[in-house]
Amino acid sequence: MVGHQMKPMKDQSKDLAVRVEDVSKTYGHIWKPTQVLHDITLHVPRGIIYGLLGPSGCGKTTLLRCIVGCLGINQGEIIVFGKCPGSRGHDVPGRSVGYMPQENALYKTFSISEMLYHFGRLHNMSRKDISERQQFLVDFLHLPSPTRKVSQLSGGQQRRVSLACALLQEPKLLILDEPTVGVDPLLREKIWDHLIKISQTYKTTIIITTHYIEEARKADRVGLMRSGRILAEDEPTNLLNKYNKTSLENVFLHLCYNDQSRIAEQSLTDSRDTIVSFSNPVNAITQSVLPPNILSSNIHQNKPNKKNHMFRAKQILSDHCVFPQIHKLFALIVKDLTIVKTNIGFLFFQFLIPVLQVSLFCLCIGRDPKHLSMALYNSEAINGYPTGNYSLELLNNINSEQIHFDSFNDFDKAIDSVQQGNYWGVATLQENFTQAVKNKLFGFQSDPATLNASSIHLYLDMTNQQIAFVMQSVILNGTELFLKEILSTSGIDPSIVNPPVIIEKPIYGDVSPKFLNFAAPGMMLSIIFFLAIGLTALMFVVEKKEGLLERSLIAGVTTIEIMFAHIIVKFFIQCIQVSLVMVFVHFIFEVEFKGSLFLAMTLIFLQGICGMSYGLLISSVCNQEIEVMEIALGSVFPILLSSGILWPVEGMPSAMHFISRFTPLTYAVEAIRCIASRGWTFAYYKVWFGFLITGAWTSGFFIIAAILFALRK
Repeated sequence: MVGHQMKPMKDQSKDLAVRVEDVSKTYGHIWKPTQVLHDITLHVPRGIIYGLLGPSGCGKTTLLRCIVGCLGINQGEIIVFGKCPGSRGHDVPGRSVGYMPQENALYKTFSISEMLYHFGRLHNMSRKDISERQQFLVDFLHLPSPTRKVSQLSGGQQRRVSLACALLQEPKLLILDEPTVGVDPLLREKIWDHLIKISQTYKTTIIITTHYIEEARKADRVGLMRSGRILAEDEPTNLLNKYNKTSLENVFLHLCYNDQSRIAEQSLTDSRDTIVSFSNPVNAITQSVLPPNILSSNIHQNKPNKKNHMFRAKQILSDHCVFPQIHKLFALIVKDLTIVKTNIGFLFFQFLIPVLQVSLFCLCIGRDPKHLSMALYNSEAINGYPTGNYSLELLNNINSEQIHFDSFNDFDKAIDSVQQGNYWGVATLQENFTQAVKNKLFGFQSDPATLNASSIHLYLDMTNQQIAFVMQSVILNGTELFLKEILSTSGIDPSIVNPPVIIEKPIYGDVSPKFLNFAAPGMMLSIIFFLAIGLTALMFVVEKKEGLLERSLIAGVTTIEIMFAHIIVKFFIQCIQVSLVMVFVHFIFEVEFKGSLFLAMTLIFLQGICGMSYGLLISSVCNQEIEVMEIALGSVFPILLSSGILWPVEGMPSAMHFISRFTPLTYAVEAIRCIASRGWTFAYYKVWFGFLITGAWTSGFFIIAAILFALRK
C-alpha cells in the first residue's frame, strides 16, 4: 500500500515542521568519543508521515531525542516549527510534541485512567477534554477498562496505553519510536489508518520509526538510516523507481551494500594516505594520533559547534531560571501522591522505620549495664571474723542490681572462672579487713600494710571497657557509702572521705549526666537525614531507567519542577516522621529537651530536606539502583562517625576534627544539643549557625543536582 498523495517536496520547502542540517552527535568522554550521528540532514514537511527506517543501534532513537530537545547536539542545527527545540516560549519539548519511546515508560501501579490524567494535567488540559480523549482512545486502541492497573496488562496492551499517552493532547508533532511492536496486525492497520487521517485532517506531522520496512510504504516520505547516516530520503514510490526495486527492503539492502563498499574504499584510501604520509613527518604524526573518522574530508565539520554549545548553556540556564508552572507542579504532585496511595504498605514502613530505629537506640544505647556477674573471694568471711564484720557491710552497700557476687572459697578457682569467661572479674577482701579499716579510720594509721588490708582488690576483665568502667564506678560508690556510714555511726563527720574536689551545681545539665541525653538528639537528626536520602535517590533512578523521567521532560517538565514536586510531597511524610520520632524520644523514653520542642523539630525537619537534596544529588549521577546503594550506604558510616553524634568531635585527631566541620550533620547536631540540653533559643550563635549551615548544604545539594540533571538530559 502506498502513502496518500502529498505535494511535491520543493513546494513545501518553506513550510517544514522539522529541519535537521548536518547534525552530529557524540557520546562518551573527550579522550574516547563515540560518534553516533554523522552529518545527518533530513527535512520533514508539515502534515506528513515521515518513516525513519534502520536496524537497531543505527541512531534512530538518538536522532529523535535530539529533535524533541531531550539531547544536545555537537554540530549542526535542528529547527522544529521555526525554532530550536528547548528555546524560551517554544512548546517543543512541551504540549506541541507527543512522544512514544521504545520503552513503555508507564507507572506500573497506575490505572489506565490515572496515566492519561497525569499527562493531561502536564499539558494543562481540562478534565472534560481529558475524559473525552480518554473515551476515544480506549475505544480506538481497544484498551481494557480505564480502571485496570498497568501492571495487570499484557505487553501489547501496555504498548497501546503508551501510544494513548502520546496521542492524548493531539500534538502538532507526533514522534513514535517503534509503535507497532507487539501489536496485533489488525490493530496495526487501524493505527496506520488513524495516523494517515490525523496527518491529512489536522495537519499533524508524524515521525515514526519501525523495523517493519514494508510497513513504511504507507508513509509519505522515508529516510533510510544505517550506522548513524542517512543513506537516502524520498517518497517510497520515488525510491522504488529510482533503484528499480519491487520493495523498500530491497532498496534498503541495495543501499547498505553500496554504503559498505564506500566504507571499504575509504579505509583502503586512508591506508594508502598513511603510507604516503611517511614522507611528510607532520602529516604522519597527525594521522597516527587522530582517529579515522577525523581524517575524512569532512574534518572541519567535526569541530565543536560554538553556537550549539552556547544554545545548550542558555537552555540549561533557562531550565533553572523559569519559575515552575503551577499546572505542571500540580500534575507532578498528584502523580507522586498517587504513587504513595498505591503503596500504602511502603508508606507505613516509612513511618515505622524511624520510630523503630530511634526506639532501638533509646533502649540499647546509653543505659548502664546491669546484673553483671562477679566472683568474690572474701577471706575474712571464710575465716570467720568474730563480730562486726565490715566486709559484709561493704558488700551490702554495693548496688546488687548492677553487680551480682558469687562467693568462692579458693582464690585460684575464682581467677580461673574469670579466665573461662564466666565472670567479669574477681573482688577480694583480706582476712584482717575489718581491723585494718578501724586502724585506718580511728587509729589514723597510714602505713602500706594497713592501707593494703583495708582496701577491696579488683581483678577485672578489661576487654569491655564500658562494663569495666561501670563495675569500678559502682564499687567505688559503694565503698564511699560504706565508709561514710561507719564514720557517721562513730560520730565523725563523713565528709572527710570525700575527694578534694567539690562539684557545685552545674551551669547546664545534671551532676550525673546520661549518655542518652547526649546522643539521642544527634541520632534523631541522622535517622531522618539518612531515611530522606532513600526517599529520593532510588525513585529518580528507577524513573530514569524505565524512561519515565525522559517522557516527562519531553512533555515540557523541567528538572526544577520535578524536584520541587517531589520535595513537596515528601514534606508531609517527613512531618509525620519527625512528629513520631519526637513523641517516642521525648515523651516515651524521656530524653530531656529543656529548649523549644518546635525549634528542635524544625531543625530535624530541615535536616530531612537536606537528606532529600543529597538523595537527588546521588540520583543525578547514578544510572543503576546498585550504584545508589553503594554511594548512599558508603556515605552513611563516615558521616555518622565524623559528625560527633556518638563521640565528641573534640576527641578526634586535629585533622579529623577539621574534616568533621565539612559534613552536613556536624553543626546541626551541635545546634540541637544546645536546644535540648541548654535550652538555647534562635538568638544564640550555635543554634542559628546550625540552621544556616543546614540550609547551605540543602541549597548546595539541590542546585548541583538540578544542574547535573539538566546536563544529562
